[in-house]
Amino acid sequence: MRWKAKGSLTVEASLVVPIVLFVIFLLLNQGLELYAQVAQTVKKQEMWEDFKPSETFQRLELLGSFISG
Repeated sequence: MRWKAKGSLTVEASLVVPIVLFVIFLLLNQGLELYAQVAQTVKKQEMWEDFKPSETFQRLELLGSFISG
């Protein structure tokens, strides 16, 4: 026995498939935005790890002591 596709299945699929694709693309977009935010945060964190204010202050104090005599 052969199964015949009814026209209502194609109509339902034409409504469901775009919605499913939209949800998939929406999730992908949110994932990419989250990745960009995390990458930017990591870049800022690396900048602060290289920044050592106490060493800079000590160098300036040492330089000031050499200049003033």
